[in-house]
Amino acid sequence: MRCPKLSAAAVVASMSLTAGAALAQETSALRDGCQAVWVTAPAFGKPAPRFRKPLNFSAAEVLDLEFQVLIRPDLLAGRSLELKILTPKGHLYQTLALPAPPDAAAQRRSRYRTVTARLPVAGTTIVDNSLYGAWKAEAYLAGERTACAKPRSFVINP
Repeated sequence: MRCPKLSAAAVVASMSLTAGAALAQETSALRDGCQAVWVTAPAFGKPAPRFRKPLNFSAAEVLDLEFQVLIRPDLLAGRSLELKILTPKGHLYQTLALPAPPDAAAQRRSRYRTVTARLPVAGTTIVDNSLYGAWKAEAYLAGERTACAKPRSFVINP
């Protein structure tokens, strides 16, 4: 009985298609895990937007920004969540560790939990170095290379 000969290129292509499909499936599962990233200025009273338009914040008026990530509780089990804040030029400004919300039995079981972190603006290098413009916040489960939600854009003006 004769075995068909497979070229090395065909084997590699087959393996990369399988790996690509697995990565796409994993990426889709992670994206389904985080519902959204919202940005607010709590002291200034601006609400978290529930739409795609970026919010504008004045560095002269806000002390800090608050980030809220809606995530499925089962994804947080034993894992931490990180929020990467990117400057207007796309450089990593800071990575914020978001603590997991309490999982009390008395709490109502909901599909998503809100995890919160704050980023100081007043008196920081944002103001000192005039890092004004469109920023981005991306949520990641610790150790993952793919964001678990679409990035949220926001603008910091002087």
